[in-house]
Amino acid sequence: MKTSPKAKKQTLVVLAVFTVSVVIASLLFVLKPVAEKQQVTAVLSLAEYVRVNIQPASITVRTQGSVSAKTHINLVAEVSGRITHMAQLKSNGGFFKKGDLLLNIDSTDYQLVIMRARAQVAAAKQQLIKAEVEAGQARYDLKQIGRDPSKSTAYALREPHLAEAQANLQAAQADLKISQLQMQRTYVKAPFDGRVVSKFVDIGQYVSTGTVLADIYSTDIAQIRLPLSLYQTELLGISLDNRPSDLQRVDVELSSEYFSDKHYWQARLSHIEGVLDERNRLAYLVAQVVGPYVRDAKYPDRPFLTPGMFVRARLLGEKKDAVAILPRASLRREHEVWVIDENDRLAKKRLEIYTKDEHFVYVKSGLQQGERVIVNAIDYPLEGMALHSIEIDLAENHLSDSPSSSAELSPAELSPQVQVSKTQTEFRQKKNKSINE
Repeated sequence: MKTSPKAKKQTLVVLAVFTVSVVIASLLFVLKPVAEKQQVTAVLSLAEYVRVNIQPASITVRTQGSVSAKTHINLVAEVSGRITHMAQLKSNGGFFKKGDLLLNIDSTDYQLVIMRARAQVAAAKQQLIKAEVEAGQARYDLKQIGRDPSKSTAYALREPHLAEAQANLQAAQADLKISQLQMQRTYVKAPFDGRVVSKFVDIGQYVSTGTVLADIYSTDIAQIRLPLSLYQTELLGISLDNRPSDLQRVDVELSSEYFSDKHYWQARLSHIEGVLDERNRLAYLVAQVVGPYVRDAKYPDRPFLTPGMFVRARLLGEKKDAVAILPRASLRREHEVWVIDENDRLAKKRLEIYTKDEHFVYVKSGLQQGERVIVNAIDYPLEGMALHSIEIDLAENHLSDSPSSSAELSPAELSPQVQVSKTQTEFRQKKNKSINE
């Protein structure tokens, strides 16, 4: 069969395309780039840790309460009358000293009563003199007629008349003292150094005996009721039998924020209230601050410890024999921490804890001296995973919540809020760079 020229031409084109394709494929295979082999570097998780230091230490117990005055009373009128003068009781919030005049009640009626009482005393004295003279005359008359006065009757000696005159004089003198006392009570004076909460009367108002004049409190001592659980009192070494020796061993520091500044007061425990709160079974310790309105030269900007002010309290009790104090950030779950073992791998441990607060965990048992406890968060933590560890020095990076200098702070007073260290930042930069490559 004879092939046409057109078919021969198509065959040649197909062969040419196939040949070119084979050549191009061969060149691509021969000239392909060779991949550079790189060594894979394992990226370890960063673990910041603190070393466990087991030593005798006091347990810090934190609580809170409101300030109140030790003495808070209603000032009551002891006599009736119209108020004629308002002295130190002019306005709410005013201060006064012991013995200062607070207000006057009209004393005209009581002056007249005193005048009448004095007249009655004078008359009673005259009657007593008369009775004494008559009794003496009776004794004389009996002797003149030859009778022994000691064997005569009391009536013959006029002894009942003399006793009556003496009693009348005593009654008149008592009435005079009562009227003078009522006169003094028209001048209402301050029973102590204090401050006015509210006044309920004003000048020109008539008051009766028993009318409440004002609500006042003393400024010599402020007190704070501090609620504590029975376990917290045990941590402080305090028993409920109110032993003064137990209370004196506890240091109490109060703090309060005022205009974004934190201020501190030193207090002392006065006593424990005699009953537990039926609602929550808490015991109430009463702390006192002497001179809450006295300006301290060391703290010129510190406000007065005013009743109603909310304060936080830090109580430091007796020392326990072996306590490990850890940052609160180290605690995982309820009683668990992560530690770095001798092979720089993550391990989990369960602890027995005395107590914990906003900043610290006070460990009773479960850790060994010098163990490394992790304080930072780790992504996807697995027991046994390898770690890159960095030790954190809390003494250099702490943020104190106490006015004391860092040199004076015990481990229980250091705050565990640690800033990200320069070493940690550099490590994370290297880690990110390695991942990107």
